[in-house]
Amino acid sequence: MPLLSLTVAHGRTLDDARNRLEKAVQEISDRFGAMIRRVDWDADRRRVKLQGVGVQVEMWVDAQDVHVIGDIPVLAGLLGGPVASGLKQIVTSTFQKKLP
Repeated sequence: MPLLSLTVAHGRTLDDARNRLEKAVQEISDRFGAMIRRVDWDADRRRVKLQGVGVQVEMWVDAQDVHVIGDIPVLAGLLGGPVASGLKQIVTSTFQKKLP
């Protein structure tokens, strides 16, 4: 079972959701860059895999939701919680609709 499993309704067009996924991946890379060694995008850029030192995360968007599953086995005892919390925070804030 993954250490991290998150699904958030995005309420956006698929194109906007895809753009926000790219933004979220950039923010994750900026914040956790020391751990992320590889970012592999599918051709349509709706799905991405992030891999690195003790980190494996897969993220994708569909017509309704953004999904995140991840495993942080090496760091689970020390940094797994803060990394998982940080990923959740980035995804939630990136896809959350702002009030007018």
